[in-house]
Amino acid sequence: MAEEDEADPQPPQAEAAHPPDNSLSRLLALSDGVFAIAMTLLALDLTVPTGLGNHVTSQQLIHALGQHTASYWSFILSFYVIATYWGAHRRLLRSVTAISAALIRYTIFLLLIVAAMPFPTSLLGQYGSTPFALALYGAINVLATAALIALTYEVRRFDPSGRRVVTREDNQNLLTSWLNLGVFLLCIPAAYLFGHNGPFILLLLVPTNRLDRLRNLTRRYRRDARWALPRRGRGR
Repeated sequence: MAEEDEADPQPPQAEAAHPPDNSLSRLLALSDGVFAIAMTLLALDLTVPTGLGNHVTSQQLIHALGQHTASYWSFILSFYVIATYWGAHRRLLRSVTAISAALIRYTIFLLLIVAAMPFPTSLLGQYGSTPFALALYGAINVLATAALIALTYEVRRFDPSGRRVVTREDNQNLLTSWLNLGVFLLCIPAAYLFGHNGPFILLLLVPTNRLDRLRNLTRRYRRDARWALPRRGRGR
């Protein structure tokens, strides 16, 4: 019996299969968490007016809230900016199937800037009329936008499958990032040239991030204009 056992030894255990690499999913989870926390922390500057007494009228409350208008607008602005970063990052990584060291590096750098965004937002809300506050806000967002642009080119370069095709939407998103970079760069000289009116330069972010809608409106206008011209000719 022992001889049979020796003659028929147990088969060696198969090597444990390597677990699948979940680095990409972990990077996406980390990114979503940082974006969500940063957007939430922005609300900490939305303070309720105090020291108004026990019998406050609506007019007094409205006046007190008006003293914090700059903080409210800076909250809306930075929430919009961070949401724009999140949307661009989501669009970039939704087609990624493999991960590279550079992709991780650029994403981590972007998250570093996003996590710190509540600080320049608070400065802009409290000292928006000070040129340095706007210049710092613009410079920090220049770094974040540059990280997004670098991430875009890295996603295009690192494609192990070789099957990724750059679409018109991809080029439009890249153009949007470059235009946003220009707007944030303009904030630095605008802060010193326009004084307390400098933050209005950030309103340019609205059209730069709506290029697709502006293009559709332009196409619709041209189509309607071409359709209306023959009708006018027949009317004559």
